[in-house]
Amino acid sequence: MLLNYSANAQTVNDADKHEIITKLANQLVDVYPFPEISELYKQALLKNEAEGHYNNLSEEELASRLTEDLRKAHRDVHLRVMRNENTYRDLTEPRSSRGKRSEDNSDQRANYGFKKVEIDGATSTAYIEIPGPFLGSQEAFEMAAASMNMAAYSKYIVLDIRHNPGGTGQMGRFLASYFYNPGREQFYLNGFYKDRKHDEQEWTYAYTPGKHMPDARVYILTGRGTGSASEGFAYAMQKLKRATIVGDTSAGAGIAGTFVPLKNNLVVFTPFKMVVGPNSNVGWEGAGVIPDVETGKEDALAATRKLILKDILENSKDTLQKASAQWILDNDGISANPVGNLKSKYSELIGKYSSNIIITYTKGNLLWNRVEPGKPVESYVMKEVKPDVLVITGLNANFGPNVSRVYINRDARGKMQTLTRKTLLGNGTISTMAQPLKKI
Repeated sequence: MLLNYSANAQTVNDADKHEIITKLANQLVDVYPFPEISELYKQALLKNEAEGHYNNLSEEELASRLTEDLRKAHRDVHLRVMRNENTYRDLTEPRSSRGKRSEDNSDQRANYGFKKVEIDGATSTAYIEIPGPFLGSQEAFEMAAASMNMAAYSKYIVLDIRHNPGGTGQMGRFLASYFYNPGREQFYLNGFYKDRKHDEQEWTYAYTPGKHMPDARVYILTGRGTGSASEGFAYAMQKLKRATIVGDTSAGAGIAGTFVPLKNNLVVFTPFKMVVGPNSNVGWEGAGVIPDVETGKEDALAATRKLILKDILENSKDTLQKASAQWILDNDGISANPVGNLKSKYSELIGKYSSNIIITYTKGNLLWNRVEPGKPVESYVMKEVKPDVLVITGLNANFGPNVSRVYINRDARGKMQTLTRKTLLGNGTISTMAQPLKKI
């Protein structure tokens, strides 16, 4: 009979258990930035050990129990004990003796924390999704610079960090630097330690590669999955009044930390630096970053796009951009308009308009049919946007959804005369067909 045996299921012996608990308690007393809280942690650990709370546990169970008890003493979502053989070996063995391992390319596969950049020419908006984590490698900064440079000529920048768990604070400072002119460093965040001689000010960088965007309107999307250094980025940009935060309150992990080896493949992520706003003793620890615009159940990106459209209509001096924004806002009415009465309301539309354009009514739908010799008929459902304006859904979809419309032109008696077809192009301009269509 073969027995399955897992190293992480071994029971931790009394000597090792005591050494782990003692080292953990001392580490917290030495570096945790709040002495009164570190003392609470230490006393809780020692009391639980004396009561046998950690007896006869496997490595995994001990790590889980220690984390649970620490958070009962004081809830710090950063502080956690875990069993991780690779991390423990990295922290305890000289690099030369670790041997060859299969290369971990997970950061590369995840594009170093940057998922995508989308440019909307109609509203001059760049959307950058950054699921993270924030990394401090050359490749990560190169990817950040590439993303920001793709966005550089947009008037509105949306940075989505709703699912970014954190990482290095340097990346947030790097991104923030693009929204100020070179040489215009900003006091970004302030970090203080238990030993206040080591306190440090964090500033944006004087230079980052590529075009800067000091005049862009910036929106940062946050949620419960926004943690640690990504929260710091949102918090700093909010306090600097350089971005509007949209979405849900973030995780509330405002104390920076590092991994420390204990024993038996157990490591602890130990918070050691409290991060607060510039010229302040207040940060986001425990409270999270509170959005300027809380969206509740509404999707934060959809809510942000509405904010951008509203801003364009109220403040833009670009008539083309305002026309595009109104077009997109009007599209919101499509789903609200009933489809059942289109035949009675727009029966005049049914007919032939040219050798290749025929409007029909089939199975409850008005259809825009494009007929080309030797090709299958292309049919597109028509829906009402507003009175006498109908969208041809799916036509010219390469420019985006709902970009082609038909406008009904009527005479003084209200009788339909001609149709004008317009298309919202990818660059935000609205193309109008050369000649109106007339039924033949």
